[in-house]
Order: sequence, then C-alpha cells, then structure tokens
Amino acid sequence: MADATVVENDVTNDQVFEVAQRTPKQIAWGRFTRNKVGVYAGIASIFFVTVGFFAPILTRLVGVNAKDTYDGVLDQFAMPIGKWGGISLAHPLGIEPGTGRDLFALSLYGARTSFIVAIIATAGTISIGMLVGIATGYFKGRVDSIVGRFSDFLLSFPGTFMIIALAIPMVGRVEATGLAHGNAARVVVLVLFLVFFGWTGFYRLIRSQAMSMRERDFVMAAQAMGASSWRIIVKELLPNLWPTAIVFVSLSLPGYIAAEATFSFLGVGVQAPDATFGLILSDAVSYWKNDPAYLLIPCGILIAIVLALNLLGDAIRDALDPKANR
Repeated sequence: MADATVVENDVTNDQVFEVAQRTPKQIAWGRFTRNKVGVYAGIASIFFVTVGFFAPILTRLVGVNAKDTYDGVLDQFAMPIGKWGGISLAHPLGIEPGTGRDLFALSLYGARTSFIVAIIATAGTISIGMLVGIATGYFKGRVDSIVGRFSDFLLSFPGTFMIIALAIPMVGRVEATGLAHGNAARVVVLVLFLVFFGWTGFYRLIRSQAMSMRERDFVMAAQAMGASSWRIIVKELLPNLWPTAIVFVSLSLPGYIAAEATFSFLGVGVQAPDATFGLILSDAVSYWKNDPAYLLIPCGILIAIVLALNLLGDAIRDALDPKANR
C-alpha cells in the first residue's frame, strides 16, 4: 500500500499545467454551440432569411412567378385540381384558389417582404433607442426628464389601434410627397410607425444600463484621466452595451415579422398584387373548408420562421448571460 501511494503521488517538477485563456466572445460562442436547439434554430433562421432574399432567383429556377396565373390548374369552381391544394412537381406548395397563382412563389415573396420590414424596423429601433438611451443615461439632467416623460406618453398610446387608424391617411401623405407610391409607401409608413412606437422599450433598457455603468470603476477611471465624454461613450459604454443590442435584435425580428403579417391581414400593410403572409392568410380564411392546405401551409411557414428566430434569440441571450451556467 505504501509503494502504491508513493507511485500515485510521484509528480515531477517538469510537468506544466497550461490554462487556456478565452475572450468573452469565445466564451459566449462556446455556450451557444453547446445549445443544440439554438444551433438548429440558427441554421433554420439563416435558411429562411437566405431563401426570402433570394426569392426572385429561386422562383426563376423552379419556373414560377408570384404574379403569374397558370392555366389548367383550377377546376370549374376555381379550386386547385389535385390533392393538397394542387401540390405537384411544377407547383411544390400548391395553387392559390380563385386566381391560380403559385403558392411557393407567393410564400417566398411573402417571406422577403416580412424580412425587409422587420430588418429595417429593427435597425431603426436599435439606432434611436441606443442613441437616446446612452445620451439620457450618461448625461442625465433635464433632457433625461423630458425624454422620459415623452416615452411615458408614447407608451400610454394603444400603438396597434393608432397604426390601424392613421396608416391609410399617412400613406396618402407619403404618396403626395413623391417619396414612394403604392406598396412602397405602405412599407415606409408601416416601418415608421413600428419604429415610432417600438424604440421606447429598448431606450429604457439602454438608459438603465448606461446609468449603472456611469458609476462603475472603469468609467470613473476614464473620467479621472481626462477622457472626453465622446471617448467614454465610444470606448467604454458601447462595447458593454452591444450584447444587449444583439439580444434585442434577435428577439425583435420575429415580433416585427408577426406585426407585418398582422397589419397586412388587417388591410393596412402591403396589399395585392404584392405578396405577404398576412394577405395569403386573409384570403385563405375564405377557403379553409374546401382547401385547408392553402391555410395550413403558409401558416406553418410563418410559425416556423417566428419560432426559429425566437429560439435563436433565447439561445443568444443565454450565451451572452454570464450567469447562464449557474
């Protein structure tokens, strides 16, 4: 027993134990890759975004177009010929009842429209919320009080009803200026409304974090060394606020995609002949008894997109949270 103990504890002085040093980005990436659901959701999100933005190329490869109607695909009752809404090799997702348009092309262009609206609205929300949140949280004072009361005023408004009530008049104003016409004007108005009513939540989050960091040692040390406010904001605050912005982006995209579909469904978003999920679902409600595939397929695609982005957002949030492993 004594010999075994000596052999077991015999460690030479030449042995060196190396401790791997990792940056916060590497640690966060390691947490994310260990989350299998998040990885699969990220792959699915990239797939949906890629397919949406390359919709013109993909529809051309399949040989269909979102605005074309096809002969011989509808019966005498203007319903798709064949099972599951006329699904075939020529029309992978079936045919739209009444018009004879290809549902595969409509879904791709609908995803493209939803992603464009969601990305622009998210970028606008992030930009305004970050700028105003840092300014009010770091400098405080009267500006912070004025912006705070204005954000309270905006939060008291029922944003959804305001958009429904004001969208059509605002579209007319935008068209009168010559900035955009038709559905382009509708997209501009919808994005402006989404940003106008959406920046306050992110602004409050950034403001609270900026106020907290303002009293931290690294900021006070920079102030003691004579650093300007601009340098402190750019070099000290922004690098510590970007993780919050990244999480907000990943969680805002699915919300704005669902919002775009909802407002198009209600008639204040993108309208025909352009395609969007809201228009497809609004039309599919009339045919759900005779052609349930026309409702279930676009609805399933929209649910899959929103679910993938939500799961990706949850995974990113957990990866960037230093307390996630506890």
